[in-house]
Amino acid sequence: MNTQVSVAIHILSLLSIEEEPISSKLIAGSINSNPTLVRKICKYLKDGQLIESQQGKAGYKLSKPASEITLGAVYQLIQEEDHFAKIHQDTNPDCIVGRNIQSALNDVYSKVDLKIVEELNQTTLEALATQMTQPVMS
Repeated sequence: MNTQVSVAIHILSLLSIEEEPISSKLIAGSINSNPTLVRKICKYLKDGQLIESQQGKAGYKLSKPASEITLGAVYQLIQEEDHFAKIHQDTNPDCIVGRNIQSALNDVYSKVDLKIVEELNQTTLEALATQMTQPVMS
């Protein structure tokens, strides 16, 4: 899995604590990345109807309340691979393991994928943003 899921969650968390639209440049500063990456991730989020931008206004904002966005929804929207981990290909079909590894792992990985989404669905963007913005007690 790449970092795009956590970057998307970062973007959404930032948008959830701001009332006004935020520019890709400001978001990039928070992520410590470049605005091009931010715009790429924002395109996914916009296509998934989690964020919006308006003509004439610079920046992005959430398109629905943070309490209605789960981390599982973000994961499913951003995750580009079939599974949480890739299954190696081009194995030897003359070998019993090589012939069957993809289908065996596909079954197991599909179950793990469901568990990942179930677990991520237990946390809303609002809950995560609240956790991040609480003062640290020492």
